[in-house]
Amino acid sequence: MKRYSEMNQEELQEQIKLLKRERRRAEFPSQAEMLERKIWMAKAYLLSPESFPPGQYEVEGHSEPFELRYVNGVMAWGKMGDEDEASFLLSMLKPKEAGGTAAEKPS
Repeated sequence: MKRYSEMNQEELQEQIKLLKRERRRAEFPSQAEMLERKIWMAKAYLLSPESFPPGQYEVEGHSEPFELRYVNGVMAWGKMGDEDEASFLLSMLKPKEAGGTAAEKPS
């Protein structure tokens, strides 16, 4: 199997479909969570790191705002709450808007 970084857009989209099917059939919550993380990872490779300038973002599954400082590959690095350094997949970020909500779970 290829690494996500070696896949083209069509291959990544097909992989995401496969992972979603596997997630629906998962027997245990831990299996579903692991597959959901893989979906977020594959989706991150569909995004352009240049589309994520430094600033405030919302992060899926977190209520505190995330201050993006820089991007390295598909990972966003910055500060969240009391943590001086935190990192998240780009696909988990959504620009912070007044009254907005975080990105939707991968469907």
